[in-house]
Amino acid sequence: METFMNGAMVIEGEVLSFLLALCMTWLGLNGLFRLMPSAPRPEAAHMGRQMQMSAGLPASDHRA
Repeated sequence: METFMNGAMVIEGEVLSFLLALCMTWLGLNGLFRLMPSAPRPEAAHMGRQMQMSAGLPASDHRA
């Protein structure tokens, strides 16, 4: 019976550890994606076209 209780405590600790790691990962990624813009800024796209033109590359006007 004591061996069973030791095994149950180990499994409980592993489950709690996994859930804590999952929660920390969720919160970290959620904060990261809040910092990232969902769409590129217009001035960044304009700067990219200027760099392409100055390098002699054809400017692509299509949107991906």
